Amino acid sequence: MKKNISKYLRIVISVILLFYLFYYLIDFSSLIKVLGGIKISYLILSIIFFIASVFSAAYRWKYVISIKNKNISFMASLREYFIGSFFNNFLPGSIGGDLVRIVGAAKEIGSKEIALSSVFVERVIGLISLLTIGIMGFMFLNISSGPGYLTVSIILLTTLMLILIAVMNKRSNEVICDIIETYAPKKITETILTYIKDFSGYSASYVKLLYVFLISFAFKIIDGFFVYFVLKSLAIDLTYAHAVALFCIINVIKMIPISFNGLGLSAISWVYILKSFHIAEDVAASVDFLTVTVSLVVSGYGGILYFSGQKKEKAVTDGLK
Repeated sequence: MKKNISKYLRIVISVILLFYLFYYLIDFSSLIKVLGGIKISYLILSIIFFIASVFSAAYRWKYVISIKNKNISFMASLREYFIGSFFNNFLPGSIGGDLVRIVGAAKEIGSKEIALSSVFVERVIGLISLLTIGIMGFMFLNISSGPGYLTVSIILLTTLMLILIAVMNKRSNEVICDIIETYAPKKITETILTYIKDFSGYSASYVKLLYVFLISFAFKIIDGFFVYFVLKSLAIDLTYAHAVALFCIINVIKMIPISFNGLGLSAISWVYILKSFHIAEDVAASVDFLTVTVSLVVSGYGGILYFSGQKKEKAVTDGLK
């Protein structure tokens, strides 16, 4: 019941944000006019780089799994990443896609614990690199946003790093397990401890985790080209460095759990941030429309993979009856 209330509340907030966007900030007809004048060649390049970013993220996840001496083929990792992206875009929040990835990876590698820990570690390191680039953008590129954003980003970055260190360090992991064993209900204690203890296995692989962090930076470089060519398709003259930083900043803002997958929130953020570069509101909103549309279209391939896979499993099951 509470989950449904939260879901409907997010949808309502997204509707309110969209109403504010189209009623107070931009004119819908102007937005359509701007989109009608996009340069298709640049848009195609942005799509290519977005697909390349999915490939690099799939490789990053495959490498994290290999740290635990388990192997998942690159094609399987890529398939699960596409499917996860589909659910991230079409379900409230981003956890749904991660759960789907965990289930898919568990089938491939034969370990639910490693599937869960690998997704968590890959996710958190990705967020750390996202926040790091966003903070650098504020510090060196004169990007302005809402009040307190830089402070919140630094606090969030520090928190994520401490959480990651706490669960991977053997001593702190043991302390966490002792606390859970003491205070958590006995029915779920054993299951939780099994998953938490698995994280300590990464403590001997800090060099490899640093490599994952560097892969994440490379991943953001590709994402930067995706946004850069979206900007170019709308004749927005900003540097590539701005494109990378803006992508990271907007994605952090979208993580704020007040709307349906950032719908409305990201568009308004683009409008306010790009206003500091003297870019018109309708053009700024078009950036959000194009980035979201490309994401939805590409992740739609994950939906095809998921439902075709479900159909094959059903056919196999029916054949065995």
